[in-house]
Amino acid sequence: MKRVVKSVVLICLLSVFATGHSQKGMGESKGVASKGITPELVTLKGVIQEIKKGPCTYTTGKSTSGTHLIINTAHEVVLNVHLGPTKKVSEFVDNSINDEIEIIAFRTEKLPKDHYIAKELIYNDDELVLRDEYLRPFWANKRSKGFWK
Repeated sequence: MKRVVKSVVLICLLSVFATGHSQKGMGESKGVASKGITPELVTLKGVIQEIKKGPCTYTTGKSTSGTHLIINTAHEVVLNVHLGPTKKVSEFVDNSINDEIEIIAFRTEKLPKDHYIAKELIYNDDELVLRDEYLRPFWANKRSKGFWK
C-alpha cells in the first residue's frame, strides 16, 4: 500500500513540474514592460517570406506557441520578428506571405542577431498596434484585443 501511495505522489509531483515547465518559454522571467526598460525602437522594412508558428525559446510569457514573421529586407538580410502568442496574433498575419511590411520593433540583449520584437505592424495600408508606448503587449490587459489604427 505504501508503495502505491509513493508512486501516486511521485506521479503528481512530476506532472506538476512538467506542466509548469511547458507553459513558459525559455526566455527571461519578466518582459521589458515589467522591468521598466525602454529599448530603442527601430523601423524595419521588407517582404514577408514566411510565418512561423510554434515554440519560442525567447518568450517571457506563458504561451507554448508563438508567431514570428520572417522578412527579407531590401539589402537581402533575413530578419526574425517575434509578434506574440499564436492564439492572440496569428489571425492578423495569416494571409500576408509576400506582402510588403513596415515594422516598428525593438531588441533585447538576450535575442540573437537579426531577431526583433514587434511593437507595430504597418501593411496593406493598415497599422496594427501590438504593444503600447511602454511596450506592454495588448494580450496582457483584460480585454486582450489588438487594435488597428
